[in-house]
Amino acid sequence: MIYLLLLLNFLIHIITFIVIRHLKMKQQNIEDIEANVLEQVEKMEDSLALYLVEMKEENQKFLEQIDSMDNPSVEITEAVQQNQLKKKTTNEVPQPNKPEEGTVRIPKDNEYEDYQPITDGIQKDTVEQSLTAQILHLSQKGMTSDEIAKKLDKGKTEIELLLKFQQKNR
Repeated sequence: MIYLLLLLNFLIHIITFIVIRHLKMKQQNIEDIEANVLEQVEKMEDSLALYLVEMKEENQKFLEQIDSMDNPSVEITEAVQQNQLKKKTTNEVPQPNKPEEGTVRIPKDNEYEDYQPITDGIQKDTVEQSLTAQILHLSQKGMTSDEIAKKLDKGKTEIELLLKFQQKNR
């Protein structure tokens, strides 16, 4: 009888150790996943910060080009090339040349001769409804799913599914 109790006690201890080991492995797995997620978050933050710095540099270049529009186009390209050379030699961010306060820029006569507007005439904006909006509109008018499917050249089951999804969302 004692041997049976000792054997039972030994088996319970073994099962307990196995369960404890299994739980420890699960906890370690969760900690590994958490560390991986934190590492990915840091990488994303670094890449976004780098992207932001690149955008700032491009905006700075663009502002410099706008400020240098006072000169003819030949001088603009020369200024851009000079700025690129400066940036390669120095790591400083250049400041745009700003005109003095109270000065007004007067365009030259031939400066805007080759300007063409983007649109030739007035264009009206057209708004197209999405497929779901068209189906809902026709359904509200009282049309059946068969009629809607024929009118929109879509399948009956597709129309019925969209209508069911919209009824669930309401």
